[in-house]
Amino acid sequence: MSKELHIAIVDDENLQLDAMKSLINQTTNEMGLHANMSFYSSGEAFLFELEDNKDLDIVFLDIEMKQINGLEVAKKIREMDQEVTLVFATAFAEYAVQGFEVQALDYLLKPIEIDKIKQVIQRHLDRKPLVKETLTLEAEGEMHKLLLDDILYIEVIKRECEIHLNNQVITVTRPLKELEDKLNADFIQTHRSYLVNVAHIHRLLKTDVELSNGQTVPVSRRLAKTVQEKFIAFNKGAVFYND
Repeated sequence: MSKELHIAIVDDENLQLDAMKSLINQTTNEMGLHANMSFYSSGEAFLFELEDNKDLDIVFLDIEMKQINGLEVAKKIREMDQEVTLVFATAFAEYAVQGFEVQALDYLLKPIEIDKIKQVIQRHLDRKPLVKETLTLEAEGEMHKLLLDDILYIEVIKRECEIHLNNQVITVTRPLKELEDKLNADFIQTHRSYLVNVAHIHRLLKTDVELSNGQTVPVSRRLAKTVQEKFIAFNKGAVFYND
């Protein structure tokens, strides 16, 4: 069975919706994926159903739409979801820079070519693989299987480690180094007492990092440069291009 991507396309031109459907179907078929697509002819229609579409992987957004434009839609999305991949489509190159404000993965210039769609989907998969890595451990007599993507950070407090997720904290009696060895390369030490998932770092501050949920975690002076380099390397793909 092919792996599935949940994709939304938001564009107020029916011809463009049909063109994107065809391009994405062709691309995902070639890549051995299945595209579960939904289509919206306005930003308002998409936002109305956004809360019911929590499993979205990628949103393709037209920028020049009537009433609420794609950039405004993207800002609303980011208020609710920091993780979904946003891709802008427009006929005007001057809009590209504004995408950084909402952490868009790509900017595509109309008319869109199939090679560009393939690049977008591959870059999404490189950042967020469909096969999710997990961490299984015991805490207070219960077994927990955690998605690594869901872990924001781990903090050492005395002889225990607190594993922080968005809505839960799990405490285990394990050394930080032992947990670090079970994690992937997305986790970085920002301080001797903290391991942080770089995918959840929203921005770098002077002596802290701000996470996707608004929390801040300290960064030691010794590790500041390494944290900055890791953050930049992780996000280097989040730029706009039209080559």
